[in-house]
Amino acid sequence: MFPIGHLALGYLSVALFRVGRRRPLPTEWTLAAALVGSQLPDLIDKPLAYYGVLVSGRSLGHSLLVMLPVLVVIVGVGYRLGYDEHATALVVATLSHYLGDTYRALLAGDWSAMQFLLWPLFPATDYPADSIPPWVRVLESLGDPRYNLQYALAVVAFGIWLINRLDRRRARAER
Repeated sequence: MFPIGHLALGYLSVALFRVGRRRPLPTEWTLAAALVGSQLPDLIDKPLAYYGVLVSGRSLGHSLLVMLPVLVVIVGVGYRLGYDEHATALVVATLSHYLGDTYRALLAGDWSAMQFLLWPLFPATDYPADSIPPWVRVLESLGDPRYNLQYALAVVAFGIWLINRLDRRRARAER
C-alpha cells in the first residue's frame, strides 16, 4: 500500500475506533498521532532499505515482534503522561498499516507473503520496489486498477475529515 492508502486506512481505523468508544473524530494532535502512526513502519524501514542499511523495506519496522513491544511502551507512557488519546490513535493507526500491507495476502490465504511480520524469525525479503523512490512508484501507479481501493479509501477518508472539520467550524461559529 502506498502512503496515501496507509494514511486513509489509518485515519478511518482511528475514526472507527473512536466512534466505537463514543469519542469525537480525531482532530489536532490526535489526528497528527494517527497520521504518524499510519506511516510509522514505512518511516522506519523504507529510508533504511533505500540507503542499503536494511535489505528490505519490510523488516524492522514491519515486524510485529519488534513493534508490538514498542507500541505497548508508547501506550504505557502515553497513559502515564496523560496523552492516552494520542498514544491510542498512534497505535491503532500503526496496526492498520500492517493490515494495509497484508490484506491481499490474507484474502488469498498466502501466509508466506506475510512472513515479514515475524522478522527476524524469518528473513527479510528483498523487494525490488524498495530501490525505487516512493514518489516514482506512486506516479507509476496512477491509472492502475490494482490501486483503486487505496484511492477510494483516500476519497472516503478525506470526505469524512472535511465534513467533520466543517461541522466543528460551524459549531464554533454558532457559539
